Amino acid sequence: MRIRQLLTLVLAVTLCCWRPCASKAEEVEYKVKAAFLLNFAKFVTWPATSKPADAFVLCIVGVDPFGTALSGIESKEIGGKKVQLRYPAANADDLGQCQMAFISQSEQKNVPRIVGLLNASPVVLVSDLEGFVESGGTVEFKDQGDRLSFLINNSKAKKQGLSVSSSLLNLAVEVL
Repeated sequence: MRIRQLLTLVLAVTLCCWRPCASKAEEVEYKVKAAFLLNFAKFVTWPATSKPADAFVLCIVGVDPFGTALSGIESKEIGGKKVQLRYPAANADDLGQCQMAFISQSEQKNVPRIVGLLNASPVVLVSDLEGFVESGGTVEFKDQGDRLSFLINNSKAKKQGLSVSSSLLNLAVEVL
């Protein structure tokens, strides 16, 4: 009887503690991804004819996985423009305002439609969905053990009028 109570207690503690540990790891992961997003933007050149905005518009499409990782991002600058964070609907009008859009896991079924909507627009599409660059996205985060890396669809970027710095291309684990 005593062993059963002990096992129940161990199981209860494990279940209670397991999720916060997983959440903490996920929180750190998305802080790193948030930093990557800013750095990606610093190594991409948008066409001169694209949105003469006074802000750099970063969009999160779908359920926001970043939590507090993006807090303070609007105090940063990209190319001399303040970063503006938006959470648009996945339609052409709203997405067309973005210069960079992170497509969250919740939008997995909508990726072909989103990519299609922005096919000719100079919007850097980033996601951590597996196969995202093959689906027409620009940058895909890739977990490699305890290391975060990324793939770049440079041919797609060029078709959209985007120029990705060779420095960033050299850091990618794969360039399409």
